[in-house]
Amino acid sequence: MLGGELAPGEWVGQDVGMAKTKAKKPSRKGASSQASHNIREVISHAEELLHATTGDLGEKAREVRHQLVRKLEAAKEKFQDLDDVKEAAEEGMKEADRMIRKHPYESVGVALVAGLVIGALLNRR
Repeated sequence: MLGGELAPGEWVGQDVGMAKTKAKKPSRKGASSQASHNIREVISHAEELLHATTGDLGEKAREVRHQLVRKLEAAKEKFQDLDDVKEAAEEGMKEADRMIRKHPYESVGVALVAGLVIGALLNRR
C-alpha cells in the first residue's frame, strides 16, 4: 500500500499481518439437517437401485434383494422414530424455555435445590 492506494486483495481498514480470522462453527441445527438429508438420500438411492434390479435375477440375488428391502424398511421406520423423538425433545425444550422465562426466580430456586440435593448425594459415603 503506497501513497494511499490499495494493493490488489486489500480493503479499507485491513491491518496487514495482524488480521485475525474466526472460524465459523457449524450450527447443530445445520449439521443435524445435513445428516438427516444425507440419510434420506442414501435410502432413496438404495430404493432406486432396488427398483432397477427387479428384472431376471438368480436365486441368491433375489434372496439378497429381499433382505435389503427388509433392512431398508427397518431403517426408514427407525429414522422416522428418531425424527419423532427429535421433535418431541425440541418441543420439550421450548416449553422449558417458556416456563423459565415466565418464572425466572422460581427456576433459579429449583435449580439451586436440585444442585444441592445432587451434590449431597454425590458427597455421601
